[in-house]
Amino acid sequence: MTPATATAAAPAPPIALATAAALPPPVQPAQEPLRRARGVLQTPQAVSRPRSRQLWYAAVFPALTEADPGPLQKLCLHAQRFTSFVSIEPPNALLLDIKGSLKLLGPLETLHANIDACWRDLALEARSATAPTTLAALWCARGAEDHPVVIEDLGTLAGHLGKLPIACTAWDPQRLQTLRAMGVTRVGELLRLPRAGLARRLGTAMVWDLDIALARQPAPRRAFVARERFRERCDFESEIETAAYLQKALEPLIERCAQFLRERQAGVQTLRLKLRHREIAATRVQAGLASITSERRRLAEVLAQKLTRLELEAPVRSMELISGALLPLSAASLDAFAGGLSGGGRDTAPQLVERLRARLGEEAVYGVISIPEHRPEAAWRRVHELRLTSLLGSGGKRADQVMTHHDMPRPVWLLDAPLPLSETDIRAEAGPERIESGWWDGKGVARDYYIARQIDGIARQLGGEQQPQGARLWVFQERHSKRWYLHGVFA
Repeated sequence: MTPATATAAAPAPPIALATAAALPPPVQPAQEPLRRARGVLQTPQAVSRPRSRQLWYAAVFPALTEADPGPLQKLCLHAQRFTSFVSIEPPNALLLDIKGSLKLLGPLETLHANIDACWRDLALEARSATAPTTLAALWCARGAEDHPVVIEDLGTLAGHLGKLPIACTAWDPQRLQTLRAMGVTRVGELLRLPRAGLARRLGTAMVWDLDIALARQPAPRRAFVARERFRERCDFESEIETAAYLQKALEPLIERCAQFLRERQAGVQTLRLKLRHREIAATRVQAGLASITSERRRLAEVLAQKLTRLELEAPVRSMELISGALLPLSAASLDAFAGGLSGGGRDTAPQLVERLRARLGEEAVYGVISIPEHRPEAAWRRVHELRLTSLLGSGGKRADQVMTHHDMPRPVWLLDAPLPLSETDIRAEAGPERIESGWWDGKGVARDYYIARQIDGIARQLGGEQQPQGARLWVFQERHSKRWYLHGVFA
């Protein structure tokens, strides 16, 4: 066995320029002399400011209209092939700092075309532009129609921005409507207006945006950082044909995965194992844990249970262990004098659940939660994520507390469907409890529930000798039909 690849951890998030707290305050337009240069209104500070050394690529995806960041995050992974700094601009745009990529992937036209080709390969419609500032690239991308816009010279930036319609700024509709009422339809017309008047009528935020677009003010961006995962592959010198040898070969990978998690003070709740064969498709094994953990023993046990039940269709040439998303570990203190589940013994509740799921299947072990509903058959539902806090005794109500908050006790065992009874079988001891509900959804019930003792007639319907004589039963009578039914059995 020779380890092939190591863990893949995402880099720390870079910060462009400076933090937001270090930004210089917006220029007060009413206190400074104005100066016109090439038809664009500028301040003396803007003339002496050095030119921007950044180059931004912006891509706008018209098909992405929802606020869900998931699709954009997936596109960021593709964009990181071209640059390490990718920023999301909700709801449908990406910004890439490509200045440092020109030496490796340039010239600029080639790099821009290659990024556009990436979106076409993904069958996505994208409008793109490259400019020296973030807002300039974003505005030009929104205004691009048939061909992408590429602006490399900072001196020509104002001329290109002046041709854009003001809708490209994506300001709020009320502000855009005010500008149209003033006769302003393009950015160039907006730049020729007095800055003091714009700040007074429409706010300093709009003037600040114009300064950012023209590189008069810095505009820091937060980079997208992919979620960290452990991923390591191991190639075998000779093919492995039995699951027992796979478990032995998997131990070093699990040890390195646990070390990876401990270094980051994080845990996982899912693991994936990919087994590659010579001729057939790879075998994938999915293992779920009942709670977030970084313990090597728990990771090893759940995978061992999966491999024990696995039948290999072909010898294995290599294996790859992939963790789920890293999750923060919960800091819970344990009682040194407590026994059972809280005493740190070998068989804890999460491990029991994991072992059962590994042997019986992920869907075979589930939890039950109560729902505020009077109809017994609709007052609960299954959940795959078990509430282990109640198992560990750290919170939640016990089952007997939940089932006895009514005037009459409720049974733990409910039949899948009420069982018809004859009136001669009934020997009621307590009741009635009237339940009348559900008229609004077409599944209304009107019942009177009683607690009854089991007699021979009911015992035969429940399975004869398997049911103990004298058991307490939960029965009800339909108020309209006057028929009797068995609905539950008390323990």
